[in-house]
Amino acid sequence: MTIKREVFLGCAIGLTAVTGANAADLPGKASPAEYVRICDTYGAGFYFIPGTDTCLRIGGFVRADYVVNSSAGNRTNPATGVTSLGTSYFDQLYSTSVRMTLNFDARSNTEYGLLRAFGQFSAYRGPFSGSVNSQGLINGGVGQSPRASAINVERAFIQFAGFTAGFSSSFFNFYQGDLQYSGSFATTARGTTVLAYTASLGSGFSASVAIEDSMYRRHGNGDVFLDGAAGPNQVPLSRPLSGLYGLTYGPQKLPDIVANLRVDQAWGSAQLMGALHQLTDVGWNAAPVTTAGGRNFGAPIAAAGDKLGWVVGGGVRLNLDMLARGDVLWLQAVYANGALDYAFSVGNQGGDREGIYGAGNLAGVNALNTQLRDGIVNTASATPTIQTTKAWSVAAGFRHFWTPALRSAIFGSYSKIDQPAASSLWNLKYATVGVNTIWSPVRNLDLGLELVYHNIQARTQAGGIPIITPSSTPRGSEGAWVATARVQRNF
Repeated sequence: MTIKREVFLGCAIGLTAVTGANAADLPGKASPAEYVRICDTYGAGFYFIPGTDTCLRIGGFVRADYVVNSSAGNRTNPATGVTSLGTSYFDQLYSTSVRMTLNFDARSNTEYGLLRAFGQFSAYRGPFSGSVNSQGLINGGVGQSPRASAINVERAFIQFAGFTAGFSSSFFNFYQGDLQYSGSFATTARGTTVLAYTASLGSGFSASVAIEDSMYRRHGNGDVFLDGAAGPNQVPLSRPLSGLYGLTYGPQKLPDIVANLRVDQAWGSAQLMGALHQLTDVGWNAAPVTTAGGRNFGAPIAAAGDKLGWVVGGGVRLNLDMLARGDVLWLQAVYANGALDYAFSVGNQGGDREGIYGAGNLAGVNALNTQLRDGIVNTASATPTIQTTKAWSVAAGFRHFWTPALRSAIFGSYSKIDQPAASSLWNLKYATVGVNTIWSPVRNLDLGLELVYHNIQARTQAGGIPIITPSSTPRGSEGAWVATARVQRNF
């Protein structure tokens, strides 16, 4: 009996030990899975990031463009007769491109208000994707490729307690070509590095003040490239001094100061905006050492100092839902003195590329960038000073929905640029008019066709007719048609 009891107790102890060991090896009870939850605080498409109170929305689009450009021309230098072997985007009668854009929008509420981070990235494949500063005005020049890829950070900013910091749309911008495929020079979606504060005044009114990187708004002399007698690229020279052909910017001293007063209500939006832009002279020399197109590459003997340019503008956006839901009318006007890019923007970011001769721009005009300056240094006067360029522009756009799936837009702009009378630069008038129709057979799919006409008129300071085409015949007016077919899938 004793033996049986000992055997039984031993087995029980053994089983208990084994059971305890196995239980220790088993994992504990798993926590309940936390599924992604919809966040409806900021509108459709937001989700809570698991484990946080941050709402995130991811979106974007994939786009394919097919463009026919009537301004395709030869690549002959009208001054020398030399034909460049390079290929410019604007030489192509037909071209294609694709773009993919991703947006990330993260938001959360804090005791100080909204905390938001926004990023927008795009990948591009097609012509004219090298140096954006070149703007296609130097045939096959450095940084330009007839078919290449590029990845860009288009927006990256943080908003908190009324402050905005990072790379965002300029606080001067209002109508940014929202209704059109191809932008007009009178409208811009210019991005820039900003530090801004926006005060909400109630009833939809707000006021903003910002400091913005002036490098994105400069139009000055840059590195000059000439058509090469041989080889596919131009011959690089150097950055010229200031003179009657334009101001060469010195080191950046002050950012642009931008302010706006805005209202957003059920009827639409309106904005008054203004900005200050500093012009700085790197130096001038009245005795040219090496010239190219009248440009001076000698050593500076003095500088003309600094001068403040300025710009004012206003715009209105009217919701016309009484015609059809989604109908809208945009109107904008801008006047600039020494701050050309705000009124007439050709994407010359930093002014660090300048084409003396090229195949032409969107309107078939030779090297338009070489004729756009914020100002000049009048070296012909007893005391050389900075003289500013004056410009004004107006733009309008109207969109109408024929049906919820079919819409059309008509848009146009007009710009006038008056360079200083002492300069060797042209005075310009530029007009754009266009129309597009977009069909959305299913949600988030757009099939569109756009037709745009561009026209430019140029006159010398003496009223003469300059050569603005690849031929050697004086011609003060040039126009071109551009047709674009687009397929875009939004998500």
